[in-house]
Amino acid sequence: MRRLPPLFATVLLGGCQAIGAPGAPLLAIPAAVEGLSLRAFGRTTGDSIVSLVTGEDCSIARIGRGEAYCGRDDAPAPPPMCTRSLGAVDCWTIPPAAWPAYRGVADGPATLNPAQENNRIGWIGRIARALPSPGPPEPATPPTPAAAPPPVIQPGSGVPEPVTGGIAAGAAAQMLQPPTSP
Repeated sequence: MRRLPPLFATVLLGGCQAIGAPGAPLLAIPAAVEGLSLRAFGRTTGDSIVSLVTGEDCSIARIGRGEAYCGRDDAPAPPPMCTRSLGAVDCWTIPPAAWPAYRGVADGPATLNPAQENNRIGWIGRIARALPSPGPPEPATPPTPAAAPPPVIQPGSGVPEPVTGGIAAGAAAQMLQPPTSP
């Protein structure tokens, strides 16, 4: 902590040294702000704007570590389950199957509280979580078949025709008769 004021003073004095050059203070002040931001927060002011827009942790320092520019903070791994043993403490990542269940040595929380989860998912995740989720899609209704046209029935004379000549002969004889007017 005692190093911070001298470092801060050297950054500010760098801006005073460039007073004689035209336009130099205009370049030194933003450079000092970017340097302080990178040192204090681990990201530049531009990185902060990109992080705000994307909702991910974006930093130029991540590129220096060989990582991607933007990355999401994953949920922490669950803490190991530690139980008492004869004169020692045994810890497992998967609790042993026992009935009744072993009582852990630590009574702390095993999951993130809501504030920690909100910090982990960022503001875009909080907005997405607050939006109403779309309901399940409605099942498709089968199309209704079109109604068949009613059969056309022509009124006849009411007298059955003789079947002696066959159906074809009866149809030919009917066609040769002149139409009757009503």
